[in-house]
Amino acid sequence: MVKESKEKVANMLRLARKAKAVSVGRIAVERSIKKSETKLIFAGKKENNFMRKRAEDCASKGIKISHLFDDSELCTIFGRQKLTLVAVVDKNFTKGINVILEN
Repeated sequence: MVKESKEKVANMLRLARKAKAVSVGRIAVERSIKKSETKLIFAGKKENNFMRKRAEDCASKGIKISHLFDDSELCTIFGRQKLTLVAVVDKNFTKGINVILEN
């Protein structure tokens, strides 16, 4: 993926955070999956137990999982010291991000 597109996705995630359209962290992501609010998940490139268990569940619900960013990049985007999972819960932000990802 082109660096410019990756930065556009990062900016969309920052904007979604301000709009409270994301769930940040493993527990919040798990809750949003259970509530069927999740549309798209960004997972750090390190594979973890949560994602291994949830990958099949997410696929059956039509939730796309992206490994576009590594853990340190997610931390930088959201201003946290440790972060591996982010879920986008707004359909319009998801649509915009998917358009960028497809190009």
